[in-house]
Order: sequence, then structure tokens, then C-alpha cells
Amino acid sequence: MRTFLDYSIIITVWFGVVVGCAAPQTQPVVYAKLKEASVEILVNGRLAGSGSVVDAQGHVFIANHMVPGDEAKVEAQSTALGRHPIQLVARDRAHDLLLLKLPARDQPYPHLSLAKANTKAGQPVYLFGAPVFRHHVMISGTVARDRPTFEFYDGAFREILHISAISPIGTSGGPWVNAHGELIGVQSAAMTINGAHQGIAYAAPLASLRRLLEKKETVHSATMQTGVEELWGQEPKFIAQLPKGVRGLVVRQLRANGVAAKAGLKEWDVIVAADGKPVERTKDLLNRIRAKQPGQHIKLRATDRMGKNSREITIKLSPIR
Repeated sequence: MRTFLDYSIIITVWFGVVVGCAAPQTQPVVYAKLKEASVEILVNGRLAGSGSVVDAQGHVFIANHMVPGDEAKVEAQSTALGRHPIQLVARDRAHDLLLLKLPARDQPYPHLSLAKANTKAGQPVYLFGAPVFRHHVMISGTVARDRPTFEFYDGAFREILHISAISPIGTSGGPWVNAHGELIGVQSAAMTINGAHQGIAYAAPLASLRRLLEKKETVHSATMQTGVEELWGQEPKFIAQLPKGVRGLVVRQLRANGVAAKAGLKEWDVIVAADGKPVERTKDLLNRIRAKQPGQHIKLRATDRMGKNSREITIKLSPIR
């Protein structure tokens, strides 16, 4: 078997059969594509993060947390496009994702394309943004997980993709692309301990990008306004005081006066079942919550931190805000 490689195509000759497939772009080509299609986002005149143009009409993805309210003055700037006001189109708070639109113009906007398929764990990816107010910086990373998962930050669980990379302040909203320069995620947050970056970035996953761009409508997702942690992540003393065989999720970061607290859930309670089904991993509970709409109910079976006071709690789910 012989392989001939150029910048745009790989031709493989195998037993007389010629097979063509798209080749990864070189890193300088990916950088040039990102620089042309990326923007910096100003909120009330201050650089708040980064974004990327994702179609010829000028729609732009950024992180929702960059523009928490609808009254702020939001602008996009780049060396290629200049500085322009930008309109809010739709939000998806469950993925920390915001869709905006640049002013209409006669010629199409240079833009990134959404990837045709999800990236696989171990594949190289690249983030483009303005870390700590530095312009036009590309950061290398590696997809760190084979599928999206849930992380709790800014008061709610978000579905994200883990990427092994350092994502400094100022890269929020920036595009993550694969080796072909195709968009696979939008930078959201990072894994930190006491404010120190742990080398894992969080990105809104491809499916959420595709849905928001297609629908162009705000997505309303449900939450019970508390975090939870898996039992095996607790201190040995906490685990030892529970009755043998107890499995469940530990209530943490319970919002005061939130829907879960009002329903009777308490900090350090252990949730052992949701809607009659055992829960042991965070995704077990979150998948059940996300299958519901705000205003619907979830029934939990919970105990106190000693495994006592077993009770059923019905929570009316709230929209993520």
C-alpha cells in the first residue's frame, strides 16, 4: 500500500483500487481559516470573549454567559470585518450557547462550517480567541472524552464536551474546530480547583450548535436548582457513616429558596432514586431532568447524610436562567 499526501486530499492505492478522502488541513491553513471567520465580542465596549461566524448570512456563536442580559450593547469586531453592532437571536442556557447575527450585507460573510460528524476521543482540535486581551491566538487541544457529559457551573448543570487544553480568560465563546477546520464546539468554561485551571476545557457540543443554528429559537431546559455529586467523590468519613449498600447522589450547592429547597431537599441529602429509578451517576439524574420541560415534576427518593429520614420529594422543575 502506498499513500500520497497533499494539503487537500489523500489518495490511497491498495491492490489497484484508488480511494479518495478529505485530508486534514495543515495547522497554518486552519489558523488562517479561523482568523478570517472569528470575531471578538465587546459588551458595553469591553472585550468579553470570542466568537465565530457560522454561515454566509453572518450568524455568530458565542457563550451565553458573556451576555447574561438582553439590554447590553453588544458588538463584534475583527481585522477582516471591522466593528459592528450584533443582534441577539436565540439562547441555549443548558449548553451555555448564544446565537447572534451581524448586519445584513450584499456579499456573503466568511464563515466556518459545522463538522459533519462528532470528533472522537484523542483527536486533535483547535481553539481560537483573545486570551487575556491578546488577539488572534490559536490553542491546541485534544478531545478528552468520547461523548458529552454534564458539569455544574454558574448555578446549573450544562452539557459539555471535555477537551484537554488550557483555555484562558478571554477565550470564552471561541470556536473549537477539528483538523479540517470544521466547527465541533464553542468554548464555555474549564475545570478548576480554587480558581486554578486543571487542564480540561468545557465546550458546547456539536449537536447543540446544529440545533440552535437550524431552529434559531431560544431553548428552554429544566433544572431543579441544585448541584449533585457522585457518592464515591466524597470524603471517606462521609461514606463510612452511611448504611452499607447505600447508593446515590449527594446534594451540593443547593440554591436557597430554589425549587428543590422549597420542596424539602437539603444540603448533603442523598438522592437514591428519581421517578422510581435508582440513580448513582450524575448523568442518570440529569438525563431524566432534561427529558422533561420546565413546569413538569420529578419525584425523588432521598435520605439524610446518615442514610436516615427516607422520604419522597416532588419538585416542580424550573427553567435554567
